[in-house]
Amino acid sequence: MFNRLRRNLRGSILTAFSLLLLLSFALVFFIFNVAVRQYIRHHAVTELAETQELYDYFGGFTMIVRSGLFGQRINHFYFSDNFELVYGYAAPTTDTIAEALRDNNLPPSLISNRRLPTDGGIFYITTQPVSVFGEGWHAVFYVDITDISRFSNQVNMLLLLVVMVIWALAMIIATFLSSSLAHPLFVLNNFARQIGRGDFTQNYEAFANEEFETLNQSLNHTAKQLAKYDNEQKTFFQNVSHELRTPLMSIKSYAEGIKYGIMDTQKASDTILEATNRLTSMVGDILYVSRIDNITIPFEDTVDLRKVITERIRIHETPTSNIRITFRNNAEPVVVPCIKAYIERALDNLISNALRYASTEINIDCYNHGKKAVIEIKDDGPGFEPNELPHVFERFYRGKSGLTGIGLAIVKSIVEQHNGTAFAENDIINGAVLTITIPRAR
Repeated sequence: MFNRLRRNLRGSILTAFSLLLLLSFALVFFIFNVAVRQYIRHHAVTELAETQELYDYFGGFTMIVRSGLFGQRINHFYFSDNFELVYGYAAPTTDTIAEALRDNNLPPSLISNRRLPTDGGIFYITTQPVSVFGEGWHAVFYVDITDISRFSNQVNMLLLLVVMVIWALAMIIATFLSSSLAHPLFVLNNFARQIGRGDFTQNYEAFANEEFETLNQSLNHTAKQLAKYDNEQKTFFQNVSHELRTPLMSIKSYAEGIKYGIMDTQKASDTILEATNRLTSMVGDILYVSRIDNITIPFEDTVDLRKVITERIRIHETPTSNIRITFRNNAEPVVVPCIKAYIERALDNLISNALRYASTEINIDCYNHGKKAVIEIKDDGPGFEPNELPHVFERFYRGKSGLTGIGLAIVKSIVEQHNGTAFAENDIINGAVLTITIPRAR
């Protein structure tokens, strides 16, 4: 039962409120009663001491009657060592105290500023040894504290009543509070389950509490991202199956032609090898994209992008090419934290894409811009069609002379995994401009 309450939000809040009120009441009750008892003791002892002084001053046998702090008379009587009342003020109080002393078997010699409950009330008493007619007696002095003790008990009952009322109100408030917390949690829990089932419909319910609303927005963002990823995955597999089918059908057709002797063996073999190479390259690119999408390792390298670009240009330049690659190498280092092999692959794809469309020249810039490093690759080719610009970096999207539609998608994946951006535009004069940005090293 306790475990169930502990796990239940409403039960936990009610239990916490109850324990808090109980501890608060116990603390207030304890402090109040200690303070009242100290107050009563202090003033009772003070008045008893004053009474004893008067007793000594008047010579003992004089009956002392005076008004005290508690609005009662302070009296004394004599008590013998064998618990017999020998002389006193003729009042029921005297008999009551004497009877309580006998019942409790309290020797007068041990009584000093003692609180004594009796059937007739509550008294504070003290004794003083005296000699009367040559015999050893004890003068017993007492003050009535019944009224103030009764007042203290009434206050305690009032405190208990107040606590019960406050507890009832607290339970109502706690129930309302727990309900206001439990409902959003219930809604968000169902929303999370819905996402887990693959239903990425947005949750449009608004919450008054800022924290719950923030969590709801985070879950909505998560659902939106998962829906996007799910659609991309479906599109990806559809495109992969379509792109793989073309070279496979070509390989199958020419293999059957060789088998049945209806095609030239040399020509069919060349076509099969070409299709196989294309298929191998495509599968490699697909696996590369998949691997990039699952990068979880930290950026292990810190490189100067100028040096990496210089290396990649040297690899792509060939004596037979009539396209000139110009790299405007700035003097300032452009240092970024990265996975060097991936950055090299991204640059290779960008340069290869520019070589495919350029007419005579490619210009590459690399510079620092604020907290980011910027790489711009411009070619003097025909540029992008206006309707192509939004889709340049999409997987399997191919332009007029595109191949598989994976090269620039790999660039985008690599750059985004490095917390950067990639975008395409047309130059003002002619040609295309591909730009990537990567956060610089601190």
